[in-house]
Amino acid sequence: MSQSFVTVRSQAISLESQVESLLSKYSTFAQTTSSEQTSQEKRLDTQLEELLNQRQDVVERLGTICDENPTISASKLSQLQRHREMLKEHWQNLRNIRSSIQQERNRLNLLFSVKSDIAQQRTEDSTVPFEDDEDYYRGESRRVDQSHNLVDRLISQAWETRDQFSAQSNLLQSGSNRVLQTLHRVPGINQLIARIGTRRRKNVLVMASVIVICILLLFFTW
Repeated sequence: MSQSFVTVRSQAISLESQVESLLSKYSTFAQTTSSEQTSQEKRLDTQLEELLNQRQDVVERLGTICDENPTISASKLSQLQRHREMLKEHWQNLRNIRSSIQQERNRLNLLFSVKSDIAQQRTEDSTVPFEDDEDYYRGESRRVDQSHNLVDRLISQAWETRDQFSAQSNLLQSGSNRVLQTLHRVPGINQLIARIGTRRRKNVLVMASVIVICILLLFFTW
């Protein structure tokens, strides 16, 4: 029974490592989103969901082993709980990244749509002469309102994206703290987790910098 638990747990650890790596790659699409989902993005999304479902099965098998063995040690029960928490955290991370990507994609599509509408309106206005000055000023006022509405929507999208990144950062930090508290007695694990935490913080800073730069570019170019 003990060997069975160790074998199944090794599968869970391997799957966790794969999911961590793929989540890091998948999060980059929130920074470089295209107007439509690329084949690589779709492949990563599908692969992540499949791995998480596999981990769900493995964690359930660990739970069954523990339930069938009333003399199971407390350390194994603690390890089972940690795997459940990590699985829940990774599912949440996947949903947050998906949401961030979709929000950025919506923002890009909105920007493209408004630009197309403005360009079309300008073309139509250039082919139809104004009857008087009042028509001219009305047309200019309408274009200014459209530009203001676009800026308002872009700022709103930027704030929502920032909140998503902030929530994701807090979730990752909370998970790292729980893992450190549980495994601080295992040699070498603390150092590995510390490196992972450092990498995540760098990713958050990079994403925040990109958002600020985009907002400034939009502010000065419109």
